[in-house]
Amino acid sequence: MASPDVQMDIPVVEDMAQKFKTTSEVLKGVSKALQIAIMILKMTAFVGLVGGLAVERFLSWLKPQVDEMAEKLEELHYDLYGAIISFRDGDNSGSQRFA
Repeated sequence: MASPDVQMDIPVVEDMAQKFKTTSEVLKGVSKALQIAIMILKMTAFVGLVGGLAVERFLSWLKPQVDEMAEKLEELHYDLYGAIISFRDGDNSGSQRFA
């Protein structure tokens, strides 16, 4: 039984990859803003604002998750472009094993 042809709408996949990259960059900006907020809240906690300390703890919990999501989206961006390149260039590396 013959395998079905692999098809890809390259412009659509490129657009999707670019959206992953853009979202990753936005999340990196959010991460930087969270870091600034954490530092400000740590400073105010020393002055006696207990509520500021609670918010700082929450942001300190949230920031690593935002960082991880940004990294995953950037990785997906590169994976999609790798798939486009392999598809476009007709990656023959696997087929050469059976020649």
